[in-house]
Amino acid sequence: MSEKVSTNEELLAIEEALRTRLNPVHPNQKFVSNLRQRLVESPAYQQRRQKAAKLLTVAGGLLFGLVVFLIGRRLIEGSEST
Repeated sequence: MSEKVSTNEELLAIEEALRTRLNPVHPNQKFVSNLRQRLVESPAYQQRRQKAAKLLTVAGGLLFGLVVFLIGRRLIEGSEST
């Protein structure tokens, strides 16, 4: 247990040393927004979005088909038993 405490204290000391020596970086907001826009408009990102939309459409169709099938099966089983 004491080894765990000393390791934690060493990590805290390292964190404090880094905090005093390193200055936080404040990126240029114009650069960040420009980069975000270029990434979102990139062909690779657009292809991924289109693929995700297709997969979600297929999954939704399959789920809807399953629901229709299960409801139909219940209706058929219900009408046969009466």
